[in-house]
Amino acid sequence: MMGPTQRREPKLFYAGLDLEQRVPAGHALRRISRVVDFGFVRGQVRPLYGRRGNPSVDPVVLLKLMFVLYHENVRSERALLEQLPLRLDWLWFCGYDLDDTLPHHSVISKARRRWGVGTFEALFGQVLAQCVAAGLVDGGLVHVDASLIAANASWDRLQPALRRTGQTLYQTLEAEVADTAGSAAVGPPAADEWAERPGSDPEATAPPRPSTPVSPVDPDARLKSTGSQTVLGYKDHRVVDDRVGIITATITTDAATAEAQVLLALLDQHAQHIGTDVTTVVADKAYGTAENYQALQQRQVKPCIPHIRPAQPAGQFPHAAFTYDAQRDGYVCPAGQTLQPYTYEAAEQRHRYRAARGVCAACALRARCTKGQTGRVVGRHVLQRCIEWADACFSKPHRRRLMRRRKIRAEGSFADAANNHGYKRARWRRLDRVRIQNLLIAAIQNVRKLLKAAPVPGAAVAAGIAAVTAMHLTRFIAVLSRLRRLFGRPSFA
Repeated sequence: MMGPTQRREPKLFYAGLDLEQRVPAGHALRRISRVVDFGFVRGQVRPLYGRRGNPSVDPVVLLKLMFVLYHENVRSERALLEQLPLRLDWLWFCGYDLDDTLPHHSVISKARRRWGVGTFEALFGQVLAQCVAAGLVDGGLVHVDASLIAANASWDRLQPALRRTGQTLYQTLEAEVADTAGSAAVGPPAADEWAERPGSDPEATAPPRPSTPVSPVDPDARLKSTGSQTVLGYKDHRVVDDRVGIITATITTDAATAEAQVLLALLDQHAQHIGTDVTTVVADKAYGTAENYQALQQRQVKPCIPHIRPAQPAGQFPHAAFTYDAQRDGYVCPAGQTLQPYTYEAAEQRHRYRAARGVCAACALRARCTKGQTGRVVGRHVLQRCIEWADACFSKPHRRRLMRRRKIRAEGSFADAANNHGYKRARWRRLDRVRIQNLLIAAIQNVRKLLKAAPVPGAAVAAGIAAVTAMHLTRFIAVLSRLRRLFGRPSFA
């Protein structure tokens, strides 16, 4: 029989409604609240609050709201607070009930500015320590890579840094003149706009060149060309452990910063977080510089990092056909002649070698060696020994396996962040706030991997029941088979 039409009648009281019962035992946020201790934030930010005035929203609640912002990939803090009353699981996770007064979205942004980067670095470090304790981090073999993040600004309105500095100085002077009370200036001097901020990298916040195009709304963002696309934004550099893909270090810079400049700082941060030094680092050719090879050799770290090789002329002897003689500091060509050093390119840090005048002209192998009038020229980097050492660390098959592994771990980490947590575009402006975003996303990705390693209570009980049921069913079938052999009756198996 068909039931009556469903109608909702407003009630004054809901006696049987309990959020604790509405959130399933295996819900992701329930498992996160069981694994991650957000209570540390109270002691972390206590010195930032005064002893008088109105009490603030609980810092634990604010941190959980920021966590949900990226875990659920909500586009903004305003949208987060608009959806919060509609989500029972979010309310339960943040400790709210249905009739509680929810904070304004501006409270989150004010707390984020007050806390700074250090609070979110503590969250990332706490989650990473739990991953290490759970045995999810190897620490020896790591993958390093970087990814671009589009700034929350349009590059159509870019202007030279000199013009931007002049406008800021003019606005500051106008504010000083308008200050009739004679107090301190309303805004900082123009030079302080590019000054180092707490917890930031001095090199990343150095004053740009006067001709560098900057954005008036996000002066820390920089332009970066990738193929046919130009991106205004930032760059997130990561160290990803090989075992299960735990992120062990992250550094955020502007988009124009070269990857090779951040490699050693990433390895230092990894060693500080994990407590062990790296033994093997895998990265793409953007990190393959002679200076990095030299530093890694001194640290006894094996690099699986390719490098840009000089172009080889088609149909001519390659560079490998020339043997270097360290005693005479020269190259021996395929014809047995010696190429002596004749010049040094300071910009490339490379010595140039060539044979004596007339030797190449009379050589029988000239057609296969060079078409230049002065003969064949061979270059050698001042740190060529370090480059050769890096190339000989792994065999070609092993190197190919490690590079394929890098695509899974490093590039897969960025792809997961982009698909599930809105990683590819900055929600906030300025370098420190983008760092906060990257630290939150990295912590959330590590938490998700930590949850995979942690057992689910409901799933464990279900697995136990299934195992017991299978055991009894097997015994029942065995008994039926024995009865059939004894009495000849048909078996139900």
